[in-house]
Amino acid sequence: MLSVIRGLNSLSIRPLHVSAAVNSSVFMKKQKKMDPEVAKQRETRRRKRLEKEIRSMQKHSKKPKPIDEMALDVRSSKNINERRREAVIYTEEEQDEYAVALKDYTRSRNALQRLDDQWIRDAMRMQSKALAELKKIDPVLWEKAVQPDANLPLVSNGPALSPPVKGYVAPDGDYIDTTRSWT
Repeated sequence: MLSVIRGLNSLSIRPLHVSAAVNSSVFMKKQKKMDPEVAKQRETRRRKRLEKEIRSMQKHSKKPKPIDEMALDVRSSKNINERRREAVIYTEEEQDEYAVALKDYTRSRNALQRLDDQWIRDAMRMQSKALAELKKIDPVLWEKAVQPDANLPLVSNGPALSPPVKGYVAPDGDYIDTTRSWT
């Protein structure tokens, strides 16, 4: 047994030594030694370029976005003097007539609105009074009176917000952003 162990030692099994070039990946780039002064210059150039871009972005951010509706058509710009109207100058009597007519119209609309509101309030008060009297006389008849009429086409909208449907999976939709960007 001892001779076997001595024989293995004589074979001298040693770990393989692999060079650094073989050990590294093909995709790893070898780092070049760079002069610190050159690296510092590159860094300052990069920093200056970024600062310049930031300044230009800040300068352009103050420009308002163009509004298409405010752009003047070329055909319209050629005859713009023909399209202008002279300002109408009203006499003082005409201005007074206009103000009086406007006040009269406002008063008549206001009175009509008050009459309509009063008519609706009176009708609702009389209806509730009649229903209260009917309930005192005959509760069964009152119950039938407050039921909605089946012959009338009744359209009632339910609540706008409803609870979520259990198990509903919303379909995936495509969203195309058509927002214009200005630089």
